[in-house]
Amino acid sequence: MNIIEFSKFNGQGNDFIIIDCIKNDCNISRKLIAEMCNRNFGIGADGLILIKKSKIADFKMDYYNQDGSWAEMCGNGIRCMARFIYDKDVSKKDKLNIETLAGIKKISINPSFAREIKVDMGVPEFNPDKIPVKIDKNNLGADGIVKNYSLKVNSREFLINCVSMGNPHCVIFLENDIDMAKIPIEKWGPEIETNPMFPKKTNVEFIKIKNETELLMRVWERGVGETLACGTGACAAGVCSVLLEKIKSSKIVVNLPGGRLNIYWKGVGNSVNLEGKVNHVFDGRYNL
Repeated sequence: MNIIEFSKFNGQGNDFIIIDCIKNDCNISRKLIAEMCNRNFGIGADGLILIKKSKIADFKMDYYNQDGSWAEMCGNGIRCMARFIYDKDVSKKDKLNIETLAGIKKISINPSFAREIKVDMGVPEFNPDKIPVKIDKNNLGADGIVKNYSLKVNSREFLINCVSMGNPHCVIFLENDIDMAKIPIEKWGPEIETNPMFPKKTNVEFIKIKNETELLMRVWERGVGETLACGTGACAAGVCSVLLEKIKSSKIVVNLPGGRLNIYWKGVGNSVNLEGKVNHVFDGRYNL
C-alpha cells in the first residue's frame, strides 16, 4: 500500500498539509488533494503544499487550494513551508529564496525563535489587467487603480478595492456600525468571488478600521471558503488601507479570527513584508 508522509502546520489557524517532494517526485491528483484536505474524511486543511527542487531558487512551492485547484501564491503557506524546511533540517539557512508561480519570495527566519517567520511578498500589482479584473478603465481615476469602485451584487452595493499579491484580492471596507461577527460572509463571499468581473475568481477581504495602526478582518478565500487567516489577504488589506489613507503607519497589525499578522508597506512601488508566528501541529502518514 502506498503511503504519503506529511506534516501539518498552521499560521494563525490557516492550516496546511506539507509534503517533502525533494528526494522523491510526488504525483498527487487534484482529487486526492481535495480528499486529503477534507476535514471530515481526510487530514483536514485549507491547502496543500508540495516542496520541490528549484533551478532558480533554494526550493519551489507548489500550492493547492482545499478543492485541489492550483494557486499562484499563499503567504501563510510559504511561511509554514519555511518553518518545515528549518525544523526538518532540510536546510538551516535563515534566509531562503522560494520559487512560486508568483515569482521568487524571500524568507527570513529568526534562528533563536523559528516560529516567527517573515516573508518579502514583493511589490503589489494594481494594473487591472494583471490582477486580473475586467473593468472599463475609463471608469477609473488617473492612476488607473481599482479603488472605491462600485460593484452591485444582488441589489447590494460594495465599494471594492482590487490588488494582486501574486493572487487576486478584492478588499471591502465596512462601516463602523457593522458587527464583523454577523456579516453574512458565506453569502457575500462566494457571490463576489465568482463575479464575472474576476476572470480567475478572487479572494475577498472584509475590513474594519480598529485604530490608527490596526485592522479587523474576515476573509473568504478563493477555492476554500472562509478561513481563520490569509497572509496574502492581510497584505492586500494593509496595502489598501494605506493607499486609501485609512491607516497612516507603515506597520499595520491585521487582527484575524485566528490571530495577528504584521504587515509592513511604505507605499506604491515598495515591497510588502508579512510577519507572524507559525505552529507545527503534527506529522503523519496517509494511506492511499
